[in-house]
Amino acid sequence: MMKQRYLHLFLLCIISMSGLGAMAAKAQTSDSLALASLKSVDPGLLPYFPRWSVCEPNLQLQIFQVFKLDGRPAENLDMRSILITSAPIKDPKNPDYNILLIECGKEKMTADQVDSKLKTLVSTLVNPKRPYCYQDVPVASAPSQAQIEAITNYLEMPTNTTHSYSLSAFEQTLKIGKEDGYWIRSLIGTEGAGLPFISAGEAKVMIQHPLYVNEDNETRKAIPNLLHFHIGMGYRLQDTSNGMLNFLPQRRMNAGYGGKGIFGFDFHAPFEPNLGITFHIEVPLQGIDTLKSFERSTYAAYFKANPSSARDPLVVAPLLRITGNTGLFYNWWLDPDNPENYVRFDLGINYTEVREASISRVNNSGPFTLNDKVNGLSFFHPTEFLDWLYAKVEYRNQSTFPFGLSAQYSNQIFLGRLYLPLLGQWLYLDARYSIPLRSESRPFEQSVFMISPVLRLNI
Repeated sequence: MMKQRYLHLFLLCIISMSGLGAMAAKAQTSDSLALASLKSVDPGLLPYFPRWSVCEPNLQLQIFQVFKLDGRPAENLDMRSILITSAPIKDPKNPDYNILLIECGKEKMTADQVDSKLKTLVSTLVNPKRPYCYQDVPVASAPSQAQIEAITNYLEMPTNTTHSYSLSAFEQTLKIGKEDGYWIRSLIGTEGAGLPFISAGEAKVMIQHPLYVNEDNETRKAIPNLLHFHIGMGYRLQDTSNGMLNFLPQRRMNAGYGGKGIFGFDFHAPFEPNLGITFHIEVPLQGIDTLKSFERSTYAAYFKANPSSARDPLVVAPLLRITGNTGLFYNWWLDPDNPENYVRFDLGINYTEVREASISRVNNSGPFTLNDKVNGLSFFHPTEFLDWLYAKVEYRNQSTFPFGLSAQYSNQIFLGRLYLPLLGQWLYLDARYSIPLRSESRPFEQSVFMISPVLRLNI
């Protein structure tokens, strides 16, 4: 049986690596097509995007200083070459300028960066009368690569977009704010322990937020922030019938009452932003309540021999308790100057504990309760090297049509994921598969395969 499981894993890895090669080739083709489209912006659109250069010495100096204080290389800056690109205006007689891009020499700031880093100057720059020395860029003048990107992004996905939303069976996410905004995530499962979707018997809601701006000029485009933290709460799933998803294997694990506290972070090293430390932990907020009654159907359970009475087997509910992982990660960008394709490597330790509790009635007729002090129950936690090992390889393409592929080994469970675009930039496909690899299987472990469409919207 064990040989068969590893054979399945070996075949799955071969298929995954083949898919990775095909996706990398697709990524390069996608990049080439994207570049071609950028270079072929319809000249008829240019009149609708006002462009002008700033020739006011004092204003030039102030803008130059902002770029310099932001850590831009001095050799790339040119105080005498400051260009502004605006979104289309509705009324030329009463223009309401909305800055998409500011260029200083070879460096640029997009709309979200302008709002946060040039706050004191924006009101002057967008004044309808533009009370400073400026020169309009002729419509016939070819736009720069940065201007092409700003115009294209505005047409396809406005740069002032501050919210995005995604929906799938695995998770739902909501982004609030621009580059330094918050992410609210609702997830089903505990994938760090190799338990996708409802197999873990729990779900969670988390808030994510980036901190600590990356000052490294070479990696800042790909990694704008060095610290990303998340915090949240976990809660139990009570429906053991799988509901409308009854085609899936019956759920065998449970979360206890009281919920879980969740905390974690990814910290990129300031001296080498591609290298970092990851940490994630989920801790129950209360112990097993032996006095709390519940409906029998809300707990998944199995039978186990009772050392006190061979004629009365124990009805056992496995409870997922503390889980977490920590380790090092490294991001390998295939093209650092165009940070769309990367491979992330994670290596560290995992901790997962499962405690058995007996389900019984009070006085053989009352409500059901849990008891974890009965003889014959087990407590599962890491006891050997493979129990502790956490390793993950993930390939991700972050282009116009993102896709990804990952393979994870944790808690002696293999978990694979495939993420592909189906239609435009709003409909995707997300598939996940897990299989236990232990030499001695546990009664609550099982293989799980789940596939779900993903809907993505930008507001």
